[in-house]
Amino acid sequence: MAPTKPPKIVILGAGSAIFGLGAMATLIRSERLRGAELALVDVDEPALETMTFLAQKMNQAWDAGMTITSTTRRAEALPGADFVIVSVQVGQRETVWEMDWQIPLRHGVRQPYAENGGPGSFAHTCRNLPLILDIARDMERLCPDAWYINLVNPLIRLTLGVHRYTNIKVLGLCHQLLWGYAMAAAILADRYDIPIPDGFHVHTDADNLPHFIPVARAGYERLDIKAAGINHFSWIVDIRDKATGEDLYPLLRERWLTGYRRDFEPLTREMFEVFGLVPTPGDSHLCEFLPCVVDPVHKPWEKYHLKLQSWEGNRRRRASRWELARSILSEETPVEKLRDMWQFNILEEPVAEIIEAITYNDNYYAQQLNIPNNGGLIPNLPADAIVEVPGVISGMGIQGLGFPPLPDGIAALCRRELELSSIVVDAAATGDRSLALQALLLDPMIDDLDTARAILNDFLTEFADYLPQFA
Repeated sequence: MAPTKPPKIVILGAGSAIFGLGAMATLIRSERLRGAELALVDVDEPALETMTFLAQKMNQAWDAGMTITSTTRRAEALPGADFVIVSVQVGQRETVWEMDWQIPLRHGVRQPYAENGGPGSFAHTCRNLPLILDIARDMERLCPDAWYINLVNPLIRLTLGVHRYTNIKVLGLCHQLLWGYAMAAAILADRYDIPIPDGFHVHTDADNLPHFIPVARAGYERLDIKAAGINHFSWIVDIRDKATGEDLYPLLRERWLTGYRRDFEPLTREMFEVFGLVPTPGDSHLCEFLPCVVDPVHKPWEKYHLKLQSWEGNRRRRASRWELARSILSEETPVEKLRDMWQFNILEEPVAEIIEAITYNDNYYAQQLNIPNNGGLIPNLPADAIVEVPGVISGMGIQGLGFPPLPDGIAALCRRELELSSIVVDAAATGDRSLALQALLLDPMIDDLDTARAILNDFLTEFADYLPQFA
């Protein structure tokens, strides 16, 4: 029998310094993917050229034997693809994100984060979903059997859009579970001799990554977490010592709720105490899905020390990645250092391992998969929703791990978000203004019809160039 042919992998958004560098390194360093075809795509031609030079440098240095091509036209890259990795954005990321926060604020709605939940997430979805669907429809024509690996937020909504409106197999990937590992590692640090920086927190902020990553990595090496729910709002169902299998939930509960620093992720701590399970994302993302964090009288963002994304911090991170890229191209930094992405504060999704497992039937266990809830992986969440569970990946594809029902209160919170996301996706896909207004009015952060109308009008006006479906 002939050996399995190495796959063709297309990376859309390869010119991104934040995404492309890490994605290419994880694929090219893989021993199992030697000889694969790697097609890089980005509309930013100078950035794409730089990343292509880097890919070729890694390919040669690591003797990966890959065939590497690049193009600004995805239709040239997609034919014959087995996997399409997508990390794209419509609009300059930090600029439009800040607008997503500022526009509702004009009308009295102060969002705690404005990325995956709240009216900002509505705008974020509407800008990106047309492009996400265009990619999937091109795949239906040019590589209908390929896997669409989506890394774009809002992950639930965009992944659902591909699942609902196309016939393409789609998987959403995120590294947010690392925040659950970091929090557990901080609570259990003395048991595992894990050094914890003074005042340690897990805020989702580029400037915090150098403090966060060593703790998250230590937790990942020592603990085993099984979490279920929805992206950026999953909950630890089981936590054990990776070496011994000991159930650590009783100790984690005792430590966190009775003696640990009360200023450590205080919203997460409260939700743990109220609902009985630990939410995994940390306060920065947890706050996006809770209806109790926007009240202008009680100002919960002050009570829980909720921080917005540092848009300037993200810009500095992008600049530092470009500096790293230039340093490697000039050979000031050895290309070999890219084998360990953590040292550059680059978080990794297991993209290479997933591609290897599907191609070569490796039976890989993945801890965090965003997939359709087909067959009731979480039985008290909607059957057609995108849920986040671990699973096994093999030549058969992706099989999620089934869980018992989530506690009623947690399930109710997840269902509310999933039902809202369903309406947002339909509005964003069709350009139906009536559905768009319904989506904003159903958002728990908005409690007034005129406010919803005003926010929608501003979104449609100020983002008009990015929202052709509403024209």
